[in-house]
Amino acid sequence: MLERRVAVAVCATSIGLAMASTISFADEKQAIVTTSALNIRSGPSTEYSIITKVYNGDKLEVLESSNGWYKIKLSNGKMGWGSGAYISTSSNSGGSSNNETSNPSIGSKATITTSTLNIRSGPSTIYEVTTKAYKGNSVQILESSNGWHKIKLSNGKIGWGSGSYISTSSNSGGSSDNETSTPSNGTKAVVTTSTLNIRSGPSTSYSVTTKAYKGDRVEILESSNGWNKVKMSSGKIGWGSGAYISTSINDGSNSGSGNDTENEESIPQDKGQAIVDLAKAQLGKPYVWGAEGPNNFDCSGLTCYVYGKVGIKLPRVSRDQYNVGSNVNYSNLKQGDLLFSSTDKSGNITHVGIYIGNGEMIHSPKPGDVIQRTNINSSYWQKAHVGAKRVL
Repeated sequence: MLERRVAVAVCATSIGLAMASTISFADEKQAIVTTSALNIRSGPSTEYSIITKVYNGDKLEVLESSNGWYKIKLSNGKMGWGSGAYISTSSNSGGSSNNETSNPSIGSKATITTSTLNIRSGPSTIYEVTTKAYKGNSVQILESSNGWHKIKLSNGKIGWGSGSYISTSSNSGGSSDNETSTPSNGTKAVVTTSTLNIRSGPSTSYSVTTKAYKGDRVEILESSNGWNKVKMSSGKIGWGSGAYISTSINDGSNSGSGNDTENEESIPQDKGQAIVDLAKAQLGKPYVWGAEGPNNFDCSGLTCYVYGKVGIKLPRVSRDQYNVGSNVNYSNLKQGDLLFSSTDKSGNITHVGIYIGNGEMIHSPKPGDVIQRTNINSSYWQKAHVGAKRVL
């Protein structure tokens, strides 16, 4: 891969949720995760603790549906609840719709609520991006499916966008269309991610004014579109993504539930797992030569970005990255190890990826492609393999 030197950037994401009725499935339904990283919780709302995470493309079995959330079974046998807005079932058995979102009326006018929204050819992140919409753009809703809206833009273009970032201006039936289960004002809460940007307003388009860290206690003052206005222990006030602010710890009793957990997020603290989680969060972003993120990457730009987020500075290009760390035998790979390849068959280092376990790596392959998971035991990658390095 051709590469050049550019600066590292930082990105932030947010997650929205939706509402619907309770449904138990007689037969388990196959489903797929449609967002980069999805929290799986012990119950069907953001008030429950996070027990694990799943990632874009992961296959699941849906056992039950409640209030826009799915109770799911993972491939490792674990069970928990995830927002139905980011879990797509392959088909609906039976005649009645099981859409987990409260769908707006067809023809409703709506507004884009995030700085930049990818508009895709279908209702999931697995579909290609056909255009973009921007904060404040007015759109018309033509159809809804699995937390996604088919919309018509002001320029006449039609495509699908995540309903988490498309807000209808009014409700005709009096029921709330808020995409998150909004906590009461004054609720005590805790930050559940390692570092959370606190912004001047409720979207990533607003500037970062300060940061909060995992375990920090905050007070929720207001909620809007999946974001919470919080007051920190320092007295500072700002907006943080509600996806990383948990209200499962309350001052006072837990109404008899006996829920005494204070670990809202089962995030391993070892850097190998942190690197894997960060790499998975980039899945689906496009390859761009010379890019280091946050929205696109080349192969070594991706490794620079991910390792940089855990405090490890790597050389910019893959051939120089191969000169750091210790050699690792192919049979002794661990999560977070760097895998180097010669994709032009010259024997020279031309490509690098991140080993994530189970015989897979995450990498940014080539122009026209996106960051993806790849089986390193395929004949192609076996032949291209030059070596592995551990820099942790």
